[in-house]
Formats: sequence, C-alpha cells, structure tokens
Amino acid sequence: MSGTGAGRRGRWRSGEESRRRILDAARARFVSHGYDTVTVRSIAADAGVDPAMIHYFFGSKDKLFAAALEGPVSPRDPLDDLLADGLDGAAARIVRGFLAAFDEAGGMGPLALLRSGQSPEMVREYVEREFTTRLAGHLQGPDTALRAQLITAQLLGLALARYGLRLPGPATASPEDLVTWYAPLIQPLLDTP
Repeated sequence: MSGTGAGRRGRWRSGEESRRRILDAARARFVSHGYDTVTVRSIAADAGVDPAMIHYFFGSKDKLFAAALEGPVSPRDPLDDLLADGLDGAAARIVRGFLAAFDEAGGMGPLALLRSGQSPEMVREYVEREFTTRLAGHLQGPDTALRAQLITAQLLGLALARYGLRLPGPATASPEDLVTWYAPLIQPLLDTP
C-alpha cells in the first residue's frame, strides 16, 4: 500500500512538470503557427510527453488553447494593480504594463486568438472578460463601456503592429517611446468627460 502512495506522489510531481511543459510548448506553437496548423501530437513532441497526457490534463485542443492563452498571469490582475493609484497618469502605467506583459509572454494573448483563426466571438469574449469590462469598472462618468472599448482598441492595435505585423516603427521602438506616444491618446478616455 505504501508503495502505491509513493508512486502516486512521484507521478503527481512529474505530472505537474509535464503539465507546465505542455503549456509552454502550446504557447510557443500557437504563437508561431496559429491554431489551425498546430496538432496535439506536435505539442506533445515539443513537450516530451505522450499526446494522451494532453487529453488527460486539458481534454481537447480547444481547452489546451484556452489554458495556454490565459498565461501564467491574467491581464485583469495587473490592471487592478496599475489602477490602484487612481486614474491620474494611469494611461502611461497601462501602456507600460501592457507592453511588459506582451514582451514577457512573447506576444501571447489576444493576438494568438486572432492569428489562430478562432471566431471573432471567442476573441471578443476573452478581451471583454479579461480586460475591457474590468477597465470600465474603474472609469467614472458617462459611456464607461465605450471608453474602455476604445482604450482596448488602441492597445490591441499597438499589439498587432508591434508583435503581429512587426511594423518597423512600433516593433523597434522602445517601450518608453511608445508610452510617450500612446499615453496622451489613452488618458482622455480614462478621464471623466
């Protein structure tokens, strides 16, 4: 009996390590190849696991994609931290935090959804749930939902130009240069009209 328990603990530890490797491999594959061309087998090979382990942990390629997209930190938690000091000057903090999160995740996030060929509804739900609705909750005055959506549009446009299309200007500009240019566009949307 004790041998079974000891083996189980070992499998759990290696299982958690395998789960992490699967997520890392999935993020890299989805970002570089998009959703449609990536297979469970290719992710399993990159992670050094049997494809059955992916089904065990995640159930399906769709669910693995959703888990990989979430990343180690949800965008909603950093947003709350960035807005903890109020809305004065918050645009610079938001742009800086947004760029840092994308840089850290290697461009993973809503862009991976857009590249993957997933339905626009799936993209919208993710962005609304994880960022826009939370941002609107911090705003005051009229049209908070619209203003939050406009801020989201600015940030996603920047992400697409910098990480997706790799346009030379946005892709090579320093984060601080981008903060300098984008914060004045976003701050009026944060302020109460």
